[in-house]
Amino acid sequence: MTEQAIASVESAAVLQSSEAPAGHTDKPKKDKDKKKKKAQVRGVETMFRVTYSNHIALSRLADAKTSMLIAINGGIISVVIGLVTRTATVSWHFAPVLVLVAGCLVSLAFAVTAARPRLSRSSVAVEDVRNNTGNLLFFAQFTSMSLPEFQESLHVLIKDPTLLYDQLARELYLMGLSLNKKYRYLQTAYWAFLAGIALATVLLAFMYFTGALNE
Repeated sequence: MTEQAIASVESAAVLQSSEAPAGHTDKPKKDKDKKKKKAQVRGVETMFRVTYSNHIALSRLADAKTSMLIAINGGIISVVIGLVTRTATVSWHFAPVLVLVAGCLVSLAFAVTAARPRLSRSSVAVEDVRNNTGNLLFFAQFTSMSLPEFQESLHVLIKDPTLLYDQLARELYLMGLSLNKKYRYLQTAYWAFLAGIALATVLLAFMYFTGALNE
């Protein structure tokens, strides 16, 4: 073997030895990128899952408070109606009671408004889903579609993660708007109830200390 052939073999060996570690280092890097991507996807899914659960829990809490407030106001109004019906007369002595009933009526009206279902019904098509304008995850909208259209729209979302995340984000935002309205009505209902009780108590105390109850 000539010196030139020996040099060629040695250079080829050196080239192979230099290429082997590079390929070996690329594989851990790819695995690391895959793990990082999976972790990001898992984090996004966890974020949506936890936020949806919190919204549902807050909605149930608001419904429970609303039901309690409706029951209390309804009970007070029923007792007052029964009392007035038995006496068959209304005098100034009933002024605190009437103030309390007025506050209960206002509170009851806002509590019922908070508990009333609010649905935004609008039609949505497959093209709306592709254009990222329709809300496919809300039953009041996707029920306007036929079953094949709904299945096709779901396939569109599954194939495009960006559209899917936008749909989830849109639904989450709409749930937040609904919760905001519900809690505003509920807050007003509680304020009206407390104001009615406070005014009725103040008026009753005033009538008691001025001797108007003895007249």
